[in-house]
Amino acid sequence: MRPRMSSFVSFARPLVNTGVLAAGVIASLASLASLASLASLASLASREARADVPPPASFALDLAGVRQGFVRATVGPDKSAPAQQRLVLTAQDVAPSLATLVQTFAQSKIVKRDIRLTSGAVVRKANDGRLASVKLPSLGSGGAADVELGFLVAAVTTQPLLSAKEAPPSPASARITGFRVDLTGMNAIEAPKLDAITITQKPDGTAATGDVAIEVAAGGAPPFVAWQKSSAARSTPRSMHVEYIGIDGAVILELRLDRCTPSSVTPLGASGTTRIVLACAGVRGS
Repeated sequence: MRPRMSSFVSFARPLVNTGVLAAGVIASLASLASLASLASLASLASREARADVPPPASFALDLAGVRQGFVRATVGPDKSAPAQQRLVLTAQDVAPSLATLVQTFAQSKIVKRDIRLTSGAVVRKANDGRLASVKLPSLGSGGAADVELGFLVAAVTTQPLLSAKEAPPSPASARITGFRVDLTGMNAIEAPKLDAITITQKPDGTAATGDVAIEVAAGGAPPFVAWQKSSAARSTPRSMHVEYIGIDGAVILELRLDRCTPSSVTPLGASGTTRIVLACAGVRGS
């Protein structure tokens, strides 16, 4: 047991001069604040020095004068188009106008927009940016359900925000929290996981995507096994419809993948789920 403090310590006669103590505390806090400021400046200088890997930042996004909400933004060289830069915008919440943009892109239509990113008193601009890729989120694995838009731009300029007018309000938007999927000619599918789907456009504007992977719940594999083993599998492709939904079950984004056939059907062991990989020849917005 801790011994009780002796009564000879009198609060009327403190052992420490409180004025000196207060001054010392203030000086220490000032020193810590100065060190923190220096560390912050050093960190900023380090990030500025690494121009090839700019830090993500939050911006209010306007596309062709239409407010889309808030995004993170990164910019860097594009390997497929060395004369241009790739501006990647990552949205956690999807406004209806942004969903329409994705649908238009998936319908093999060329999408070009003037891009304006505002943060505090700074605005970054890129004129006539062409949407080159859309990455829809992986779901069921616990990661961020963000939508990524990749624009090809000639340059991104930065300048002070000179206008003092009040910024327009952010549009109503929704966050993707789940998905529904179905395949033509098959019973309803219970699929707990969906891999990210990246849509790109060929030079002629035709939308395309790579393999699409889902995990089906225990007992859901037999129809896919039969489909894969069938000698007619390649001649009987199916369409796949994916709905990205919000917490209330409302559809935020839709995607239709055409002429899909199974590339692999892999049981995942103790979980009882099965990983299905599909190759789809076409993609379009619903």
